[in-house]
Formats: sequence, structure tokens, C-alpha cells
Amino acid sequence: MFSRILVAVDESPQAALALDLAIELAKTVSGSITLVHAIDPGSIATAATDAGATTVMEIELDELQAAGRELIDATTARVRAAGVAVEGILRDGSPAATIVDTARRTNSELIVIGTHGRHGVARVFLGSCAEGVLRDSPVPVLIKRS
Repeated sequence: MFSRILVAVDESPQAALALDLAIELAKTVSGSITLVHAIDPGSIATAATDAGATTVMEIELDELQAAGRELIDATTARVRAAGVAVEGILRDGSPAATIVDTARRTNSELIVIGTHGRHGVARVFLGSCAEGVLRDSPVPVLIKRS
């Protein structure tokens, strides 16, 4: 069974549902959970290159990293309170690629990720982190749809 479980976390209800599922799985197999939260610097507007814009970008990235650290810390505490061994990782990069790379680096045996479950035109325009993870993952992926 899967004893090393990677869970992608953000502040969405879908990620919370995926985490709940991963906690139950980890308890069942006496496994551990690695949490990963990706901060995508590419999502910060980078069009302007003057000194003022650079300062704004640095502040926004600092704020995103601080919020990400708070999320990882709070989620780690939640998993520990459930009696499951846990490690939290905060990384910069596009979410799907970061999740897959973290699974490789941590020798995870399963990735658990939440999704909105959009389909059709909505998925084409909104993209899907879960789809990117599923496509590139070296290990099985369990997708919890809300």
C-alpha cells in the first residue's frame, strides 16, 4: 500500500477535502504525509521593469511566501493533531511541475490532489493543475473531486 503520501495544499475547499482523504489513508496504512504548496512567481505581473515595479514584485512575492509558510504550518499542525507523521514543504514554481518534482524528490508513493472537476470549455480556459500532475506524475495520483 502507499505509505508515503504527497498532498498538494492551498487554501481551497478542494485541497481541504484531499487532505482529509490523505489523512484517512495515512492512518489506515500507518503512513506519513508530505505537504507541498507551490508559489508561482510567474503569476506576479512582471511586465514593468523599472525599480518601482521590481520593489512591488518583491513585496508581493514576500507576502505570498509568508502566507504559504503560514498555510504549511497550520496544515502541518492539523495533520499532526490527527496522529499522522508529516513534513511541510514550500516551493517556488508552477504548481503542477512543483508537485510532480516534489513527489520525485521525496520518494512519494502516491499524490493526493483536489480539483473542482471542471470539464469542457471551462477546463480549456481555466486549465487544470490536477490534469498536469496526472499527466506527468511518476506515481499514482488520487484526485478528490468536490
